[in-house]
Parts: sequence; C-alpha cells; structure tokens
Amino acid sequence: MRILLLSQYFTPEVTAAPVRLHPFAAGLVARGHHVEVICEVPSHPRGVIQAGYGGRFIDRRRLDGFEVSYVWTRASPSRRARDRLASYASYAMTASVVGALRRSPDAIFASSPPLSVGALGTVAAARHRVPWVFDVRDLWPEAAVVLGELDNPRAVRVAEWLERRLYASATAITTPTEPFREHIVARCDDASKVHVLANGTTRRWLEAGSADPDREGLGLPDDRFVWTYAGNVGLSQDLDTAVAAAGLLGGEFLLLIVGEGPARARLEQLAAELAPGSVRFTGLVEASEAARLMRASNALLVSLAPAAALGKAVPIKLYDCCAIGRPIVLAAPGEPRRIAERDRLALIVDPGEPAGLAEAVRSLRDDRDLAQGLAANARSFAARHLREDQLDVLESVLVAASRQAA
Repeated sequence: MRILLLSQYFTPEVTAAPVRLHPFAAGLVARGHHVEVICEVPSHPRGVIQAGYGGRFIDRRRLDGFEVSYVWTRASPSRRARDRLASYASYAMTASVVGALRRSPDAIFASSPPLSVGALGTVAAARHRVPWVFDVRDLWPEAAVVLGELDNPRAVRVAEWLERRLYASATAITTPTEPFREHIVARCDDASKVHVLANGTTRRWLEAGSADPDREGLGLPDDRFVWTYAGNVGLSQDLDTAVAAAGLLGGEFLLLIVGEGPARARLEQLAAELAPGSVRFTGLVEASEAARLMRASNALLVSLAPAAALGKAVPIKLYDCCAIGRPIVLAAPGEPRRIAERDRLALIVDPGEPAGLAEAVRSLRDDRDLAQGLAANARSFAARHLREDQLDVLESVLVAASRQAA
C-alpha cells in the first residue's frame, strides 16, 4: 500500500507525536508498504525552527526507509492562543497544498492533535478519493478545555462540532486507550470503526535500560538521590507539585527536569525560591540523551494534573520509564493509575499533593527492596508492551479501510 501520514509534529521534534508515529512509519515500511509523511518544519515545542531546516517551502528528506516532507509553518515562541491557532492553520494549509500534489495514496493516516490535522485528512482524502484513518492521540477539545487553553464557549461549541464531524467522516478511527475509545464511540455514528492502537515502548529503550549508568559523564552528583521527570514541561504534567515536593525533600535530593514546554519559565521561578541545587533543568535534549539521564537517576516521575479527563490518557513516557529499569513514582489519576496498580509498576501517590510525593520519593531512597521490585516489574511490563507489536492492528485497519472504499 501507499500510505500518506499526516501529523503536524514529527521527528526530529522530541514530543509524543513522533514517539508514537515514527516506529509505526518505519514498521510499515519494513512490511513492504510505501510511506510518506507530511509534517511541519521542526519547531515544536520552542516555536523556533531547528538549525538545518527552513528557508524552503518544502524540505524533503528520507528517514528509516520512508519519505518526509517538512513544510513551511508559521513558528512562534509565543504561547498565546492566537499564535497557536496560526501555527495550526498554516500547517493545515501548506500540507493540504503539498498533499494535493503528491501521487495518490491508497490510504491516509492523519494523527491529531491538533484537531486541524483531522480536517486536513478529510481534505486530502477527498482530493485523492481514498479512505482516511483518524488517529486520535488526545481528546480535543476536551483536553484544551480542562487545561484552560480553550475557554470561549462559542469556540468550544465549534470545536466539539468539528470533532463529531471528523469522527463521522473518517473511514476508521484509532486511539491509544480504552477510555478514549469510549469517549469517541459516544460521539461517533459507527462504534465498529473505532480501534484501540495502544502506545508502548521500543527495543531501543529496553536496551537503554540495560546500559551502565554514567553519572560522572552526565554531571550528576553522586551524593544526592536524583529523581527525574523527562518529557513535555506543560500544563497537564502538574510539575508545580514536583517542585514543591523538591522543596520539602531538602539537600539530599535533586529533582531533574528534562525537557521543554510552556510551564518551564514558571517552574524556574518557583525553583529559584528553594535551596540552591534542589531542582535542575536541562532543557530539550535528544531521546538518547534523555534515556542516559533517566538511567543514571535513582527514580523517575510520571505525573498528570488531578483532572479526570486527563486520566483517560496513558502517557507514552510511562512505557519508556518502565523500560529504563528505575523505580517510578506515579502521580496521576485514571487509566495510568489503574495500570500501575494492576501490574505493580510504580509507587502511586495522589496527584497535586507535594507532601505525599515527597514521602514517596524518600521511601524509594530508604527501601532498596521496594525500589528494586518496582523496577523489575516495570521492565517486565515494558518488554510485553512494544510499539512495534501494534503494527498488526494498524496494518489491518489500513488494509480494511482501503478495501471498504474500493
């Protein structure tokens, strides 16, 4: 099959979208399919175009056997709603032009958020008269409303209308969790077309979890218990609670925050009020570097804000943290908590409570047997949940969609 994959965010950006989609694209190619990706010129999450890209309307490159067309998109470091919307709209417009000029695929796989990528999928499918599969990585506009990013009642109604229209338009829908599937089914005209395409880790992360820790080479102190958060530094991660917990733990501990995002500036202000050395920020690093930092840590943090809607998602970072072989503290509601309790993957605390989080981190330092047991359980879980294992699901959905439209 010829498959056109549409996603605003993709490699080399270090976000959840490429982490989910790159292994799928490479896996489909390995099975003999032709895959082309159309994504924005790399600029997320900083809003600044990465060195070596830009200057052209289309920058075509080849990664792991598939083609990638990086298209011009309005990039801005501003976090204002109108600037984010301008970015979404510019990508949708340029990608629609580029997609229209490409050879007709057999199927289109459009991955959201933002929701505008779904609209792009309908346009491209109509242009080429082919089926399209809507990959819903996060529930929009619900997540945006919960985080306060979308609070205009009229805009919310329009977004909800668009959400339902896209569900109805898609030939098939994939989504990473059962709670997401239930949400979509409640708004969809055909429940049979909604499929769970779960997240997972990769063999590279499992290999990283077997490597010898290199604290000295990474500049991490040997005389502190290092607990690390690695991922998007955004509103939904509730890292304010982690910084507050760092203040309660004192000088024997170090909270390492690896990543970039809109909440970083505020978190740095909060950390500046604590004892020096309580919190350290690395900024954005390559995935391989993040894995080395995580492996060299004593414990890892996976956190989400205490909102029921956010608990429908299982962050990809949970699977990768499990693969690293370090004990995990999970401060999240809903589905992540259910999975962690079922498989004893992590020490679980209620989100939004600094004292409870600090106590959990301290207990992992003081109880080595507990820490080792959780890490072993997590490694076993990660080995059973690989992203490439979901290729059978994805391939069958794409083939079925193509046959249905034939």
